[in-house]
Amino acid sequence: MKRLTLGLWLLMMGSLMMSSCTKNDESTIALIGTEYYIDDILSVIPDSLQTQFFAQFGSIPEGPVPPKIEGEYVVAPKVRVASNLPGWSLQAVEPNTYLRFTRQHNGIVTLNLNEISENVTDTVFVCGDGQNFAAYYIENMEYELGRVKRGVVIKGQKTEQGLSGFRFAQVIMETEDYSNGQYPPSPVGTYYIYKDEDGLAENFDW
Repeated sequence: MKRLTLGLWLLMMGSLMMSSCTKNDESTIALIGTEYYIDDILSVIPDSLQTQFFAQFGSIPEGPVPPKIEGEYVVAPKVRVASNLPGWSLQAVEPNTYLRFTRQHNGIVTLNLNEISENVTDTVFVCGDGQNFAAYYIENMEYELGRVKRGVVIKGQKTEQGLSGFRFAQVIMETEDYSNGQYPPSPVGTYYIYKDEDGLAENFDW
């Protein structure tokens, strides 16, 4: 009888463990495959500029269990850090950017991004370890004069005040020019790096 009871107990525990590993709801972060196409985003940057990019952007947090970054934040002011595009002015201060992360689970999170030039709502990947995170996605931008595919990488550290050490990078991955060369898009491999002026994207209801 004891053996039968132990066997049933083990079977029940095994079933519970399997159900907890496959549970998919908003309160559970499951360990899933890497799905890190950060490498795909960064691979278009020329090898000769990879070291320069990381010196300016910093390391990218990795890991399968990121912190909970759900919340609303403002990047104010949004300032330019670096680019490999000649003539890109670092003196310019861009309009505030507003971020909202919701429905984080299983290595993805819904991002609402609002700034003067665009509004994005998408489900994006999130990775990290401890309080450090990176959120990233690839988007296709269609304009009258051309098409641009770009990768976006956002990183920081979740704190009570907001997202510390905030960085925001855009990398041009593909382009198509509809203007017959009059207004060609930035070349593939071009990157733009931004930050919050004081390094903290603060909590902000918007």
